[in-house]
Amino acid sequence: MQERTVHPLHVAALGCTALVSQSVFVREILSLFTGTELAVGAVLASWLFWVGVGALAGGRAAPGGRGGGYGRFLALAAAAAALSPLTVLGIRIARSLLARPPGTLAPLGPSLAVSFLAVAPFAFVYGSIYNTASVLWRERRGSVRNGIVRVYLWEAAGSVVGAVLFSFFVVSFFSQLEAALVAGLLLLFAAALVPPPPRRRAAVAAALFGVVFLSSAAIPALDRWSMGRIFPGYVIERFYSSRFGEVVVAYRDEVRSVFSGGARLYSTPEPERTQETVHLPLLAHPAPRSVLLIGGSLGGGWSEAVKHPSIESVDCVELDGSLFDLEHGPGASRDTTVAREARGGTAAPPVRVRFIAGDGRFHLSAGDARYDVVIVSAPAPVNLQWNRFFTREFFEIARRALEPGGVLAITHPSSENFLSRESARALRCVELTLRDAMPSVVVLPGNTACYLAGERPVDPALLPLRLEERGIEAAYVGRDYLPFRLSPERRELLRGDLERAGETRRNRDARPSLPLYELAVEARRMGSPLAGAAGAAADLPGPAPALALGAALLVLFAAARGQLRPRLAVSAVGFGSFLLQLLILLAYQSFTGLLYHGIVMLTALFMAGAAAGAAASIRRERWGGGALRTIHGLFILLAFALAGWPAFASRAALSFSWGSAVFLCLAAAGGALTGAYYPIVVRRAFPEGGKIAPATFYGWDLLGACAAGAIGGLALFPLLGLAGTAVFVAFVHALAAALLAGRGW
Repeated sequence: MQERTVHPLHVAALGCTALVSQSVFVREILSLFTGTELAVGAVLASWLFWVGVGALAGGRAAPGGRGGGYGRFLALAAAAAALSPLTVLGIRIARSLLARPPGTLAPLGPSLAVSFLAVAPFAFVYGSIYNTASVLWRERRGSVRNGIVRVYLWEAAGSVVGAVLFSFFVVSFFSQLEAALVAGLLLLFAAALVPPPPRRRAAVAAALFGVVFLSSAAIPALDRWSMGRIFPGYVIERFYSSRFGEVVVAYRDEVRSVFSGGARLYSTPEPERTQETVHLPLLAHPAPRSVLLIGGSLGGGWSEAVKHPSIESVDCVELDGSLFDLEHGPGASRDTTVAREARGGTAAPPVRVRFIAGDGRFHLSAGDARYDVVIVSAPAPVNLQWNRFFTREFFEIARRALEPGGVLAITHPSSENFLSRESARALRCVELTLRDAMPSVVVLPGNTACYLAGERPVDPALLPLRLEERGIEAAYVGRDYLPFRLSPERRELLRGDLERAGETRRNRDARPSLPLYELAVEARRMGSPLAGAAGAAADLPGPAPALALGAALLVLFAAARGQLRPRLAVSAVGFGSFLLQLLILLAYQSFTGLLYHGIVMLTALFMAGAAAGAAASIRRERWGGGALRTIHGLFILLAFALAGWPAFASRAALSFSWGSAVFLCLAAAGGALTGAYYPIVVRRAFPEGGKIAPATFYGWDLLGACAAGAIGGLALFPLLGLAGTAVFVAFVHALAAALLAGRGW
């Protein structure tokens, strides 16, 4: 009887399961970091580290014996199927312990430790499965090298399928815990049923469907239980996954709060925040007619805006359109006319209110409408998604969208009385960046600082008078409150704090500095010793650490000999290509604000490119050292293209569609070069019949990528920005081409 062995569909299912599970894990862990993308590199580095360790360790325990290989593969597949949902539960329990109260940033150190350890069991098993599949393919095809590169190719192809399934099916119909279960069962079914087992087929099928039945009964209860642990004291109304984040709607003491990606978006009723956010900017304009609310419309913002008698239209833009359904109910009109009460016996004209599902930045840059007042209400920009509304490039876009005499309003958390040095520097960064784009900037004090910017100066003394003239009734922005809020003494006190904060780095799309200042504020709030380090990092000159790392790589590459050279070559490509991919992810977030969804598709395009590159390289048996150097050269060109991206995107005013297409092409190109490189190294350095474990080079590739994730995400990108880190990637590939991709191996 013929023994069962590995099948291409097994490896494809392995790649599919890994991609879906990894995407779910990253989403869950980002919620622990409140979406801070600077942690993306560390999260992915943890994944790569444990996969690489699993691959290398699995090579030391290669299966053997009649049928033993496939039995081990099946056992590992079953372990991975169970670990996928269990990992999600583990991350949620960690969130419940660290993120207190809900919606706040958890301590950075423990969060990084969780991200490193939580993915370890699944990733380690996954790396071991990869090695087992390589050995089984060798036994099936009789070639070690063929097994390594074919498994690499089919795994990449399966990842593409997983990304498509996740983006267009799984995320729409399943919670994240359910998605993790589906990913695990996919691998288990493929391992057990493809091809059909030679005997006891009915028993195997019945056992598998029994697992499905029991899981489908238990997972919803575990889902709600684990989410309840994250939000203690709240009654969860509903929770779901959207393209933009994990949305949770919960009640506490008659207050309904909406959370997305771990952060609190808004609560209702919350009249003080709503009235301050809307009325102060509208009072800064002598007679506003058209208003744009980017965020802040939910929870009553638009209804406060229509109280101003001159208002004719209010546009409300929210990135996640599902939030409109939460506020107004499914099927409610997105374009409506609101009647107003008569004033002084005269009928007030109605106001047109539009609810627009989309990105506020792209809405402004499209140039289809101009506004008297633009109000941006975003959470503190601890991540690149929200930081996009605090950069010089956005302020310049907003300036072009204002009518003559128009006002741009930005809010930022502050303090009534005492400002820590970290808070003052964050506020100062916003002010100086805004002054680079706007002729006039006024900062109003309070628990929430309000920046009013435009072509003409704003006189705070006029705001109480206009409130009286317009006859607006607002309990929290009233005749008694405004003179206190806007008193010269309080404004001077805030001005003194900002002046003492000194110079800060300006916040740019290509070099976002404000998230680092925000992390310093959060670290100070939690009493963490990292507060000073995060604040200092925001002002550090970037070249010094990069030069030190570059010198260390130069010495290491120059000293490499023998079999260490191909290992370092693979590691260098893993390092450079992953750092490039990380930059693409972060630049995509700065451009679109959609990393939560885009990370899946960008990873899929990278893996699709890797599969295509590997397939082409397998057929080119004569490709050798010259081809390796050529690939390094193409990596250098790709890095310089990414370095020039911010300037190009700003000048060309690219639309969302065209900009996204550029990122997809960059990801695919990076994957193709990585995929083409790997088989050449294996072919030239892996001796047929040798004693090297099949996953050795795969492990070295992943460990190089792991180093890139940790160093790039937490150090290089914050210090050098997008362009500087891309130039460093080019430097690494130039070194590798000159010192490693030679003819001696």
